[in-house]
Amino acid sequence: MRKLSVFWVLSGADKRLLLEAFAACAYFRLALYFVSASRLRAMAVRSGRSGAPVERIVWAVRTASRSTPGATCLVSGLALQRMLGRHGHRSELHIGVSRTGGVFAAHAWVERDGRVLVGEGELDTYVRLVSWPSRER
Repeated sequence: MRKLSVFWVLSGADKRLLLEAFAACAYFRLALYFVSASRLRAMAVRSGRSGAPVERIVWAVRTASRSTPGATCLVSGLALQRMLGRHGHRSELHIGVSRTGGVFAAHAWVERDGRVLVGEGELDTYVRLVSWPSRER
């Protein structure tokens, strides 16, 4: 109930961003089961021009990811890259793997201008396998 009351005091722009982020997280959460990697990439790198600030988009995706059942770093990364592109901001989604102590792990993170926006952590332990830059406007 508290989350709903907090939602109602947000500005109209933040409400729209948060709803867009929830939709993007849910979309990519389901798409991971049914769509090929090349199609996922195409869906994530679309561009637009509406211009919401990067910080507010990151906030919306982080908030939505925490409340999306089964959301992973890849879901968050795909959703963030799509939203950043739709709002006219370039970004790069990275996917890497690590093997520490015999345990295999994969991780995704999004960067913009060399700064990690989501997926920060012990990135130095991951070997980057693929990077998906967003398209030019």
